[in-house]
Amino acid sequence: MDFTPLVAAFFLIALTEIADKTMIAVITLSSKHARTFVFIGALAALAVLSAIGVIVGQVLFDYLPRDWIEIAAGVLFLAFGVATLLLPEKEKERSVKLSQWGGLGASFALVAVMELGDKSQLSIIALSAQYGDGLLVLVGAVIGFALVTLIGVTLGAEIGKRVPERYIRLGSGVIFLAFGIIFLAQALL
Repeated sequence: MDFTPLVAAFFLIALTEIADKTMIAVITLSSKHARTFVFIGALAALAVLSAIGVIVGQVLFDYLPRDWIEIAAGVLFLAFGVATLLLPEKEKERSVKLSQWGGLGASFALVAVMELGDKSQLSIIALSAQYGDGLLVLVGAVIGFALVTLIGVTLGAEIGKRVPERYIRLGSGVIFLAFGIIFLAQALL
């Protein structure tokens, strides 16, 4: 069995996703949510979108204009930024339970919207078409995403331990707003 598609997908994803917007989002989310839930949510979204890239591929781009995807991502980021900056903190005991599931849901939603139509999904489509072995491309991509996501949640958890929560909140809100503005500008300009 030729494992070239798996190896190619792994290295392509692992190298291109380091310091990418998804990794920054994972770092930010894991600085305030349980890293296990952030990891599971983010990796689940990445795996689902990788599978869509392998199975459906070009059909997504025939029915979903890139502008719509960028607008949706921009609005989602702006909503996360505004919520992070303006919504009051919950009581500590309630927030622990909610933040775990909130981390899972927020990670899944945020990463899914960010990666839909992203360069990594396009790369997965191209590799599947080139090698004709979608399963090995999918496995390699998911392993690459798992590595990058693990690095991101580890960094985020350490930041969460060392930086006061109000600064994390402020930084997270600003990062989300910046990405929202960037995505909307890309879609509308």
